[in-house]
Amino acid sequence: MRVLLSLCVTLLVLWSTVQCHHGPQHSHHDSNAANGSLRIYQENLDFAFRLYKHISALPDSQSKNIIFSPLSVSVALAALSLGARGKTHQQLFEGLGFNGTDITAEEVNQAFQHIQQDLNEKTDLDLSLGNALFIGQNAKLRPEFLESMKRYYQSEGFSTNFSNIEEAKQQINKYVEEKTKGKITNLVQEVDPLTVMYLINYIYFKGKWEMPFHPESTLEMPFFVNNTTTVTVPMMKENKKISVYYDAEIATHILQLHYNESVNAAAPS
Repeated sequence: MRVLLSLCVTLLVLWSTVQCHHGPQHSHHDSNAANGSLRIYQENLDFAFRLYKHISALPDSQSKNIIFSPLSVSVALAALSLGARGKTHQQLFEGLGFNGTDITAEEVNQAFQHIQQDLNEKTDLDLSLGNALFIGQNAKLRPEFLESMKRYYQSEGFSTNFSNIEEAKQQINKYVEEKTKGKITNLVQEVDPLTVMYLINYIYFKGKWEMPFHPESTLEMPFFVNNTTTVTVPMMKENKKISVYYDAEIATHILQLHYNESVNAAAPS
């Protein structure tokens, strides 16, 4: 039997600054959850950068745009760890950047639960984040796993006939297409009839810049893909202070741009 994990590649690199300062109307429990979410978020940043370095070093990534969501990958792997035990759980946990002696799995699950709720409740963004389990008809999953997936990771569950390859593909792809508003239309292209379960993470994002670029300042200019290739593309222009980090190890600048609702895009160059 095989368990396959599929990750939806997203429209941009998405970072979310978790709001940890609540007004008097929020309970002490809510404040603790928010502070825990911020701690998980900070510790998981290392995973995001390690993942980017790995992807950017692949031969197929050379001179190409790399677009992915570290949050989406982290959520999917953390959700997968719910069903893992022993060495497998330890590897998933440590791979995400967490130390089992400093933080518990329950704290991680609660933090990701809070982060997802915080993102899905934002009103000035068109954003949705969630997970889905497509479960083989003969698979016997523990009820506590399904309950925890729904509680912590807002996961829906669907019975899927993987022996009918075309039907299974259509079921999964239709779900992802609907959740991403038509942006991802053919996530699964092949299905193994021996598959036990698919864990799908989806994220859809459409937002407005916190400080918009002026359209009249957008000009057609050359973009240097590498030392020998140049293409002409529309270049946005704005004079303002922004956060930039230089990673000397891979000779890359990280540019941070703010959207509304405390959501940021990180653009390596």
